[in-house]
Amino acid sequence: RTSTISAPSKLLHPNPPPLRGYLGFAVPPRVGSRSRLAWSSSSSPLLLHESRERWRAQAFMATRSQGRRRRSLIGALNWLLPPLLLAGSAGVGVAHGQGMLGIGKISSASGTRSRHVQATSQTQMCREGYEGVTEAEIKEWAEKGWSSGQALDSHIHVWGDGSPPFAYDNPPPEALAAICDADKFIATARNAGISAALIVQPINYKFDHSYVTSVLEKYPKFFKGMALAKPDIKPSEVKEYLSELKNQGYVALRFNPYLWTGSMADESGKAIYKEAGNLGMSVGVMCFKGLPGHVPDIKALLEHSPRTKLIIDHWGFFRQPATGGTDPNTKISEEAWQDLLELSKYPQVYVKLSALFRVSGEPSDYEDLKPRLQDLLTNYGADRLMWGSDYPYALVNGGYCASAVAMRSWKEKTGLSDDQFEKISGANAAAVFGF
Repeated sequence: RTSTISAPSKLLHPNPPPLRGYLGFAVPPRVGSRSRLAWSSSSSPLLLHESRERWRAQAFMATRSQGRRRRSLIGALNWLLPPLLLAGSAGVGVAHGQGMLGIGKISSASGTRSRHVQATSQTQMCREGYEGVTEAEIKEWAEKGWSSGQALDSHIHVWGDGSPPFAYDNPPPEALAAICDADKFIATARNAGISAALIVQPINYKFDHSYVTSVLEKYPKFFKGMALAKPDIKPSEVKEYLSELKNQGYVALRFNPYLWTGSMADESGKAIYKEAGNLGMSVGVMCFKGLPGHVPDIKALLEHSPRTKLIIDHWGFFRQPATGGTDPNTKISEEAWQDLLELSKYPQVYVKLSALFRVSGEPSDYEDLKPRLQDLLTNYGADRLMWGSDYPYALVNGGYCASAVAMRSWKEKTGLSDDQFEKISGANAAAVFGF
């Protein structure tokens, strides 16, 4: 089927020329190797590294070592096809060996580069970014909401620009300050084929939920909310506190253990956790600095209120620090991984397969996570796993489509049944969060 897959690649060139298009043919140079993109409309050779997609390509000029047939074909492309580039507005590309055939584009403005590939493949639609989506299309997409068989993002953050009445408590990263409000996410989700999302209260606003609440009121079919739990709520005030949040569209709470002065399984923590279960609200736990130090508290909460669903964020943060797995300073904690698997004995525990870029040591499509996914399937089963992106942080760590495309590759790469894939990609989150 025809689809669009994103390729948020990096152009590596000492002095990148002002590109407006490319023309290429990708072929596997030898068995078992990556595909190569063998022609560029630029007068200078380029290195085009596809670190974010199912295939990787490198633009290079033909050499003898590539064989006579290939040199002949590339030579023909070099001489015959450049005139077809009308003002450099488009190019043609083939990603051979991965089932993709289509049209690609590189555009340039003030030194920036962007690209997308229209492809025929088994990967569902994903076009990076929010551009090209009208206000009417945003509203239409949001109004549809989630339905069975569609993908649902279980973990995103959105925020405004910090101006009143939604002032920041703590400003977001500068690169993300103005590109991730709710409308932009809906446009991004539409381009990626994602039908709904759970908004996790961003730390930028801390306990001021007014921005997210305004979004939940505006788009009730598309969004549900996960509020940030206040550690200092008195047990006698918990019921009123949570009831108000639920009436505003919040279906879950986030426990951030680093906001507690002591144990998050203290008197207030237990009261919040138990009342959340009474109200049908789940609790997500964000162990950003690693799972092992928080396991005793998690077990105490689980045993205090077995009816409350508890969700472990981001694969349990088994890679530390959680700055992104391609950072050479990060390391895998097998202790954290074993702690995560051990928690599967509690039937009310779920795991978010979110923020893939934080826990993988590779660029997309995060091949090293597939054995970990198999471990989780063995221990938790497909019924207690849910995909999420960690938008907007994913935008500066490979792009939103890197996460969505990787998730869609799991069906083929890990042998998931249709039913298992449907649960992980959306149905489990829809059931837990009430979509």
